[in-house]
Amino acid sequence: MIVCFSGCSGSSETEESDIPKEAPEKETVFTSPQSSVILSTAKFEQENFMYSPEADSTYLYWTNNELIILNGSTKCNIFALNVLFRSGYKTPESNALSADLYDTSNFKDIMPVIGINDFSKAEKGDLIVWDYHVIIFESIVKINDENYALAWWAGTRQPDNDDNIKNNVCFGKYKLVGDFIVRRPLKK
Repeated sequence: MIVCFSGCSGSSETEESDIPKEAPEKETVFTSPQSSVILSTAKFEQENFMYSPEADSTYLYWTNNELIILNGSTKCNIFALNVLFRSGYKTPESNALSADLYDTSNFKDIMPVIGINDFSKAEKGDLIVWDYHVIIFESIVKINDENYALAWWAGTRQPDNDDNIKNNVCFGKYKLVGDFIVRRPLKK
């Protein structure tokens, strides 16, 4: 079955850090032992060409590898949910756009909301979700008294560099601005 969907609007609606990933002023890490598998899976999944803008179709692992056509849309929601599925975490039964993940009435049983505009309880592997974008949280980075998430996401505005950006999947700093929620994935 082939389904056409539009992905999230990408990271152009919020400020994505142009600062390289090294040497933050201060870093605070909240960690959960079982969630480190999410981060290692994200790194592995970054190698998959299907997240690249040149790939117009992609697979939803969590919906029995359903093929979808995106017509140039970014794939942050797909990347995040594919990573969770491959890591052994619960995922929605159908495709969920960033706006669906942002809606606090959705998915409470598989990804409870643990913060609204508050990352103080965030742990490695949690999702930080705006109504137009989603990232996989690793830690907080403070730069000039501003908060950034060190995180994984698909749909960066920056070109691939074979360092921290590959196949349009980035591991870097993402400024925590605007209205967002923090969701905690639950194990299957």
